[in-house]
Amino acid sequence: MEFLQQLFPELTRGQIGVHSFIFLANIVLFFLARPILTLIDRGNVNSTKVSIFRFLNILVFGLHVLDLVLIRANSQYQHYFINIGYSIMVIYGALLIYSLLAAQSKRRFGKERTLDGKPIYLQTYSSRMIDLVMLIAIVLTVIYVLILVWNAQAFFAGIYAVLAAFFAFTSGIWAPDIVSGLIILNTEILEDGDVIVIDGHKNEYVIGRVTLIYIVLYDIRNNHRTLMRNSLFTQRRIDNLSRVTSSSGIRQGLLYKIGYPQFSGDRDSRLAQLSQFEATICDMFEGAYETCVANEDIMINASKPFDWALVNAGDFALEYMLWIYLDRIPNTKVTSTIRKHLMGTIYKVNEAVYRESIAKNIDLSTPEVHQHLTAAPTEFISEYQKQRDRNIASAKMGNNKIEKKLTS
Repeated sequence: MEFLQQLFPELTRGQIGVHSFIFLANIVLFFLARPILTLIDRGNVNSTKVSIFRFLNILVFGLHVLDLVLIRANSQYQHYFINIGYSIMVIYGALLIYSLLAAQSKRRFGKERTLDGKPIYLQTYSSRMIDLVMLIAIVLTVIYVLILVWNAQAFFAGIYAVLAAFFAFTSGIWAPDIVSGLIILNTEILEDGDVIVIDGHKNEYVIGRVTLIYIVLYDIRNNHRTLMRNSLFTQRRIDNLSRVTSSSGIRQGLLYKIGYPQFSGDRDSRLAQLSQFEATICDMFEGAYETCVANEDIMINASKPFDWALVNAGDFALEYMLWIYLDRIPNTKVTSTIRKHLMGTIYKVNEAVYRESIAKNIDLSTPEVHQHLTAAPTEFISEYQKQRDRNIASAKMGNNKIEKKLTS
């Protein structure tokens, strides 16, 4: 300490102590960057985050050294660079403290769940409320410390008044999202890793993370990330495919249109033919079920046979609905696994039904539609040509009238 006092006589012992503390803290944080980040978020530490973490240390160290050089060169120097360094360290330290406290809060008040074979802690209503209280306290503390660093006590009341006005005028933007996020966590119906369907969106999503302002979603079909504000998310109907209401699994309906069969003979003969047709339909769906059970890649509930029913006798075809029961969706955020479980299973069930229709000689092409379409083109084309000729003639007459007006 005496050596530093002789080297920098312009500094008081308190200022030298602060400089020494910042210098040592920078060195410690530089070398412990990766362990600290691992403590905050074990599963999401990469080289980029560590490099950014250490870059801030180097930046503060450079400002520190520059400030000390200017102090030696000019006794009237006002410590501008070290104040910038202090400001960076205050914000940097606040973020670090908040992240550490938030991680501990999630472990203490959060909910433990196994996802992708690893135990993780999910945010809950209690942990998020604690995070909000800590965030407000840390932000107010940082503002106060920055005022002290820049010796701006005279503007203390004005700064807080400006901040209060800012939060008051912008609360309509961010407050609904925070409240909606708390609602999502409080219901405990939606959690990280759940597979959901959002009303108005045709794709299925995995909940990646529920933050203060927005929710991170993984698009299962297209393999990309989607962001949605919490307030918009809670305004829609959300179907959670990971939370089934029975042990049978997710129930999915597949519609098949089967051409009308041709019956002949008297009433008893036609009824007998109808019974034979219905038995063939049953054989087709039962054969498809047996094929799916035998294939381990098809994720259906093997203990729950397919259900089917004639749901509509349409103009051109009989419409049969086949209901299948899928196994419970695994606890994972890997979209390819969920895509194979959901879409892959439905596609393979379709293939199994089609193969059985070929084997049972059942026509899925609704031939009545083809008969009507093949009989109609000549009439449609003839009418289209007549209308086109009328349009051309009308256009020529209009052009002739315009030319006469121009020439006259």
